[in-house]
Amino acid sequence: MDGTPDLETLRLQVEQLTTAVEALDAPDRTPQQRLDRALSYFSRTFRDDPTGPAFGPWRRIYKAIGDPPVGTTISVKIDLLTPEEQSTITQALTELAEHVKKTCEEAERTAAMTAETSEGSEA
Repeated sequence: MDGTPDLETLRLQVEQLTTAVEALDAPDRTPQQRLDRALSYFSRTFRDDPTGPAFGPWRRIYKAIGDPPVGTTISVKIDLLTPEEQSTITQALTELAEHVKKTCEEAERTAAMTAETSEGSEA
């Protein structure tokens, strides 16, 4: 296997990362609450380091928040982040969500084609 998560895992990652990106723009929350919610969803998305193209943006987020151990609760005071670090988190999280969504869509197409092929061979 190439390290790509299964389809159900990809769907869950898309949902969690989409929620994380949306949390960054939540008008009814303070900037700290937005960051906390986004990082909470981000940290729950990956139990291990992602592989392939997802690794780059994932790693940039971890570096921007001080490189905590993977799997630990992430708590970052927004006042301690530079504007560049805040921007990096937003950009990398958006990039990561887009990448995982694209990977999930490709996996869904592959699964659909595989299902059609197997149905055709049973006839």
